[in-house]
Amino acid sequence: MLSCENRRKEILSILEKNKHMSIEELVDIFNVNDQVIYRDLIYLEKINKINRTSKGAIFPESKQKKNALNLSYRETIFYKEKEAISKFASTLIKDSESLMIDGGSTTLLFATNLVSKNRLMTITNTSTIGNILKKGKRNRVILTGGELMKNSLATTGEMAESVISKYKVNKAIIGVCSINIEKNGFYTGLEEEARIKHAMINAANELIILADSSKFEREAPYLVCDFNIDKKVTLITDNKITKEQQLALEAKNITTFII
Repeated sequence: MLSCENRRKEILSILEKNKHMSIEELVDIFNVNDQVIYRDLIYLEKINKINRTSKGAIFPESKQKKNALNLSYRETIFYKEKEAISKFASTLIKDSESLMIDGGSTTLLFATNLVSKNRLMTITNTSTIGNILKKGKRNRVILTGGELMKNSLATTGEMAESVISKYKVNKAIIGVCSINIEKNGFYTGLEEEARIKHAMINAANELIILADSSKFEREAPYLVCDFNIDKKVTLITDNKITKEQQLALEAKNITTFII
């Protein structure tokens, strides 16, 4: 059984995806009594995460876009899975390689696992990641510049895209908001983020996507890239994906590591 803290995180994640849920539906999902869910919803409303209704709760529309951007919020969701994914991903990086790394909660954890690497050359649109990587031996970091997004601390825009386009690197390491098997692609929630990710992919020989299994259950509007992109694609995710999802990815020639 989930701890109270983890159950509340899961409730918040479910509400963000579905926009509204009844107490009865949440009782069925978590196999607890309605008073437990009732107290959870009171707590989540008290800390300004949801709005309660007479029969359940809704995820406020105003928070949906904000949470897509808010890095500190995203860092708290599925932290253990993201930590394991990022640690494994670092083993795929060799000394002296050139990288593109976009801003995100999982890529930030990934960067902390690269400090032991030597002579990396990294282009990133996030100064936080750049500062982490400079702790390594003889690492070079190039910041893209551009317009700073308030909550994610990442930069976007024509300047960032122009800088990215000037380089050719071994690998692009990015995060996504949605993995949509039916639509045959990886998606994100903001158009400006999609443009940065797309530019990084175009600049790389190989693509590595870091995404926990919740991304299979979400939808996002902006295409990052199709599954059938003309380069090697590696997905690193956690062990909560289904066998059907794994087989569907493998059928698209996407190398999948399940951590």
